[in-house]
Amino acid sequence: MMMEFVLANVAVLTVLLAIFVLVYQSVAIAGGSQFITIERRWFGKTMADGRTIALSDEVGLQARTLGPGVHFFIPFIYKVEKHKFFSISESQIGIVQAITGLPIPPGQFFARTVDCNIFQDGEAFIRNGGEKGPQLSILPPGEYQINPHLFTVKIEDAVLISETQIGLVEAVGGQPCVVGRIFADPVECDAFQDADAFLRNGGQKGPQVRVLPPGSYRINTALFRVENRPVTVIPNGHIGLITAMDGGRIMEGSLLSRKIEGHSNFENGHAFIQNGGQKGHQLDVLMPGAYRINTLLFVIKAVVPWTNITADCVGIVTVQEGKPIIEANKIAAEELALDVHNNFQNAAAFLAAGGQKGLQIPVLRAGNYAINPWFATIEQVQMVEVKIGECGVVTSYVGEEGDDTTDSNVNAKIVKNGKRGIWAEPLGPGKHPMNTKVCKVDKVPTTQILLNWADSQNSAHKLDSELKTITLRTADAFNVSMDVSVIIHIAMADAPKVVSNLGSVDNMISQVLEPAISSHFRNSAQSVKALDLYTKRAELQAQAKQHLQSVLRVHHIESKDTMIADVVLPTELTRTVTDRQIAEQERITYATQRQAQEERKMLENATAQANMQPKVVESERGVEIAKNLANAEIERSMGDSRAVELRAEGSSKATKVTAGAQAEATRVNALADAEAIEKKGLAEALVILEQGKSTAESYKLQVNAMGNEVFGQIQVVEKIASNKLKLIPDVYIGGGSGGSDGTDPQNSLMSIALLQYLTGKQVFTKPE
Repeated sequence: MMMEFVLANVAVLTVLLAIFVLVYQSVAIAGGSQFITIERRWFGKTMADGRTIALSDEVGLQARTLGPGVHFFIPFIYKVEKHKFFSISESQIGIVQAITGLPIPPGQFFARTVDCNIFQDGEAFIRNGGEKGPQLSILPPGEYQINPHLFTVKIEDAVLISETQIGLVEAVGGQPCVVGRIFADPVECDAFQDADAFLRNGGQKGPQVRVLPPGSYRINTALFRVENRPVTVIPNGHIGLITAMDGGRIMEGSLLSRKIEGHSNFENGHAFIQNGGQKGHQLDVLMPGAYRINTLLFVIKAVVPWTNITADCVGIVTVQEGKPIIEANKIAAEELALDVHNNFQNAAAFLAAGGQKGLQIPVLRAGNYAINPWFATIEQVQMVEVKIGECGVVTSYVGEEGDDTTDSNVNAKIVKNGKRGIWAEPLGPGKHPMNTKVCKVDKVPTTQILLNWADSQNSAHKLDSELKTITLRTADAFNVSMDVSVIIHIAMADAPKVVSNLGSVDNMISQVLEPAISSHFRNSAQSVKALDLYTKRAELQAQAKQHLQSVLRVHHIESKDTMIADVVLPTELTRTVTDRQIAEQERITYATQRQAQEERKMLENATAQANMQPKVVESERGVEIAKNLANAEIERSMGDSRAVELRAEGSSKATKVTAGAQAEATRVNALADAEAIEKKGLAEALVILEQGKSTAESYKLQVNAMGNEVFGQIQVVEKIASNKLKLIPDVYIGGGSGGSDGTDPQNSLMSIALLQYLTGKQVFTKPE
């Protein structure tokens, strides 16, 4: 059925198909986000040589495009192609490159800008002389109908600089830099966002002086390379040292470039160069803070702490830049007031005031100073401390020539304080901020000074550490060692004179005192015998004191006293005296020892008796205890006997009732009496036994304590004393060193003493 319809209507269907094909070839529809590119196949002009994109009357790919909507074409002559719009977001840009167009002139790297509706009018681009290659203009955020056969679009992120960053820019195109320069001069180009203005205004290729502050920038990254770097931060208590990489040449003889105004802490590199800034180390430093500095132009060589001068110290300054010191006799630069250059912190002011390089006379006091170490170096030293009891004599090597304030007795000039020479007024006790590079301070004791000529004795001040014991040769040819002490005093007003004549107190001791003392005592000893040094000691001291006073008076020193501390005679000279003294002492010692031995014997005897006393008392208490025990036993026995008697009496009365009981009572009574007598006898015997035991024990203890012989003698004496026999005469006479029988007189005396002790009679009588 269908086939029949087709066969019947072939002609109609063919016409309809032809009409459909014709309509399809002549109509193009583009959606809302699409555009159409066209290719003309037939019937048109030929394109000019070198072009690949045709104009509307030329055969080939057309430069023009068609936007969204319905478009009609002559059938079979045009071929269409649909494309999506190019979309660029807010944080992006489009970098455009033309595929065709006029050639870029020699020496140029970017095509010139022509009017072409931001590359959306391809025919205008070609007709207005657009050049093939990279384009200067960029596509900002938005949607674009750009012919992809004529232009390529590269979408990139916009340049974003954060708050803690800067952007360093380098141009790859433009004019060459001036000879001798490294960084390009800035031109007006809307912070490098207008590339066409950059080239049009003479922008130079290479690193740019200006930097990009924080923000977002639409920069053609084909022409400009942007590097993000952190801002320069100088922490508190530090300074930044800067080296410029571009600028003029530093003058001959200078180490640092001159100060330039207007560069705003090196943040305005163009002002630095325009105002004559010089390359190299800079006088100016960066104080603490954050800076947007082109770190390619200004290199932060170092971040160093401030110069800190601690308490009790001063800073001695040596300047590296400035005029040279010409005068041959000067060791330091001409002095400038510290407020002129703010304590060397304003190097430019120092140079402007004619400051000289080298050692400076003023010193820095305690504090922190932002001093460029390329300009000046600081040496921190302790203040000059003058202790109580001394003064400081200042010898200045700098200053004006001063008039001599002293007479001819002083070897060197003593001038007013502040002049060159020895200052007339010494420094008093305290701490003084002195520049010890341009002056010398000699400490001079103002209290009395004790100096010892002794090998083993030195004073705390150590001034006599080199003084030794003096060796003398006496008139009798003996070598005698003598220790000498000298007390001197230097008045504060005379201290500069002492330093002027002798240089220092050490020199005074070694050059004046030591020779004067040694020679005087050696000369005096030549007329004195060795043993006489003891007897004539006071005379020698007085002579030495008078001699030393006359010597030191010339040098403005007062000698208070001279003392002979010790005299050491030769051993062979003192041996005889020593032996005699030893013999005398031994005689006294022996006599004392003999007397001590006699007293010791008496003490030991008395001690033995005293030691026996507790035992005697103990035995007596034992006898009394035994007696008490025996009496107790007797009383008990008597009680028992009395009880028996009472029982017997009771029994006897009971037996009277009957006759037979009487006989039994008699027998019981007899037995009771016998038992009582037996018990009483046993008690008395027990008492006698206990007394004998106690006495025997007492005798035994006494024999052990005193010995058999002494105990026997004591017993005999006690018996004689108890019978009141007079065996000892009223006067006893004895003699001789010993008896003919060999008895010891000491034992006899001990025996007599014992008799006297026991009898209470006086054996010996003192002669009247």
